[in-house]
Amino acid sequence: MTKFNLNFRIKVVTEYLSGKGSPSLARKYGISTHSIILDWVHRLERRGIEGLKDRSMSQEYSSQFKVDVLNWKKQNQASLPVTALHFDLSSPSTIWQWERRFKESGIAGLERKRGNPKHMAKHKQNKPQPAKTQTPAAELKQLKQENQMLKIENEFLKKLDALARKKSKHTNSSN
Repeated sequence: MTKFNLNFRIKVVTEYLSGKGSPSLARKYGISTHSIILDWVHRLERRGIEGLKDRSMSQEYSSQFKVDVLNWKKQNQASLPVTALHFDLSSPSTIWQWERRFKESGIAGLERKRGNPKHMAKHKQNKPQPAKTQTPAAELKQLKQENQMLKIENEFLKKLDALARKKSKHTNSSN
């Protein structure tokens, strides 16, 4: 992805606000899609110049935050770009990946760090791992964390079920 500096973004947004269309500006400046310009405009309107500055792509998000984002998107029937803008996420595709991982693996899919360790493991030789001995305190901490994640997943599924029932009830009453 091409990086655009702050001055360039301000220049393009200023031209847009002066009445030029985003498709023509995208062609003029070699921006891959006009929606990038519209995103800059929305960010400027929402956060001022700060919204146009580069943001760190190395941000790590908790699984609770990811569940909150997915819940908000579903409850508000919001698009990926609108949800990304609402939560100030750098890219709508981040949310799409969270949705995909949640559908595939549930809460466990949202816990994963960046990269794809399950694919990288194919290149390693299978060596027997020595048994890891955990201290009782470390084991308790791990169990508490696992319990918290299960509570989050349970709550999310309850809310999802309630939304599905509400939608079903609304659909049935409309007929």
